[in-house]
Formats: sequence, C-alpha cells, structure tokens
Amino acid sequence: MKDHGRNDSTLGLRLRALRKSHGLSLKELSARASLSVGSLSQIERDLSSPSVRTLNKLATSFDVPLSYFFADPAADEVDGIVIRRDTGHEMDVSAQGIRKHLLTPKALDGLQLMMVRMTPESSSGPEAYGHEGLDAGYVLSGAVRLEVEGRVYLLTEGDSFGFPSTRPHRFECVGTQPAEVLWINTQWRKP
Repeated sequence: MKDHGRNDSTLGLRLRALRKSHGLSLKELSARASLSVGSLSQIERDLSSPSVRTLNKLATSFDVPLSYFFADPAADEVDGIVIRRDTGHEMDVSAQGIRKHLLTPKALDGLQLMMVRMTPESSSGPEAYGHEGLDAGYVLSGAVRLEVEGRVYLLTEGDSFGFPSTRPHRFECVGTQPAEVLWINTQWRKP
C-alpha cells in the first residue's frame, strides 16, 4: 500500500502528493471532487484553508479517511494503539475557526474520535454537506448550532447527538464563548 506522501508537513503538500500519486491533474481532480481548479491550486500552495465540506469531498474523491489530512505530530502514536496526552494529529481549519484534534490512531481508518474546538461564530461552512458514515458527538462546553437536513438544534454542555453522515449537515459555534465537542465519525469504506 502506498503511503501517498503522508509525511509531508502541510495539508497542501499532502494533497499535492496524493493527487500526483493518483496521476491526476488539477483539472481532473477538479472534475472528480466538484471543486474549482483555482481553489485546489490555492489549497495545494497553502494559500487557503479548505472547509470541512471541501476536505470531505477530497477524502471521498481519493477514498481515504478524513484523518489523512490531519497533520502528523512530533510525538508518534504508541504501537498504533495509544495516543498520549498532548499528542495526536491535528487539522486546523483556521479560515473557519475550527481546530480538530484526532484522538484515535490514524491507522484506524473507519473510526475517528476527535476533540473539535471552535472559536465564537466559527462554522463548518455556509452550506450543508454529507458523506458516508455516521456522526455522533457530546458537547463539553459552549453552545453549538447543529443543522441536519434543514432542521436546527441548539446544543449546550452535556447535550449529545448522532445521525447518518449522508444526511446534509452543518454546524457552528454560537454565543461569545468557544465550544468544545467530543466528536465521533465513522467512514464506511467501499468494498
């Protein structure tokens, strides 16, 4: 199995290595992922931070887990089983004010446990998106507005949620305080 450049230090470099390992031009990836050539080029050159929706489109296009796009930490996983405190893989969606910290080993392709930290007024993007798998979470602090198939839910500390990821969804931090959500995502792999 190819590594596809997982050791590249930035999301842009990892995306470029992945695209090239599949022998795709920017135009071909654009058609496959339904994203513009310009936005893909900016992501690859680390000139823009992709939305969660965009990252899901890219992961689906390459049939890789979303965790592929998490940055590798200085400290490694222990035997691909244990993640020590203050280590793990991170994905910063800074343009949206969201930071995701992967709490499960990357090799566990079908399951991702993440600590999602959101700044006030940050969101997954203006449009709802869907993908294969299941989403579930527990709000540790702050307030989160969750929208699933157009229905809106206001969640605060102690509230939890779960739904099939194929249902169009989006989320945002509401109020003046940051929010923290312990988020679980499963991704069904194609046979």
